[in-house]
Amino acid sequence: MPVEGAAGAGTVGSGSTGSGQVAWQPSASSAQSTPADQWQKGSVPYLYQIDPQWKSAAYAGSTVEEAGCGPTCLTMAYVALTGKQDYDSPKMSRFSEDNGFVDSGLTTWTLMTEGAAKLGLNSQELPASVASVNAALEAGHPVILTLGPGDFTSTGHFVVVAGRADDGNWIIRDPNSPERSQQAWDPERVLSQCRNLWELSKGGWF
Repeated sequence: MPVEGAAGAGTVGSGSTGSGQVAWQPSASSAQSTPADQWQKGSVPYLYQIDPQWKSAAYAGSTVEEAGCGPTCLTMAYVALTGKQDYDSPKMSRFSEDNGFVDSGLTTWTLMTEGAAKLGLNSQELPASVASVNAALEAGHPVILTLGPGDFTSTGHFVVVAGRADDGNWIIRDPNSPERSQQAWDPERVLSQCRNLWELSKGGWF
């Protein structure tokens, strides 16, 4: 779950302001990701870095289980926008390493910008506002957040905002927790813990 860039909570930045080590907080329950044969364009799958089928794969000097939240979140967005099955969490983790999006054991924020572009996706940083995220969701675009201490982590973590519930709360895919992925979250509460946001959309390849 490492991230690079330590902008203050609720702000956006370039990711060049330093790095923060992430404390791994494993889920108490078994994590089963959405099977690849059920992935489809327009739907954000449940993908977990702690899934037994790939949690032991090497990444960033440790494993996907301990450090793979960033690549796992990018995989979820990629699947939702393309419907493709060519990347899963370990393959996206290798993509991240091979293209230099790991620094000192941490996933850099540039995975969500330069990395997304290499995959044929458009990536746009958003202001930390409910309206901006809701507008992206209305357009069918998943939003990746990097979060600081709070409900999801003690230091830093990536999650995906996949949609909105009927009451306006956000549906979040947390790659480290089936429990947190099964509940809707108050947008202001989430944004109070947010360091940066990226809206992902289809690029020219699709």
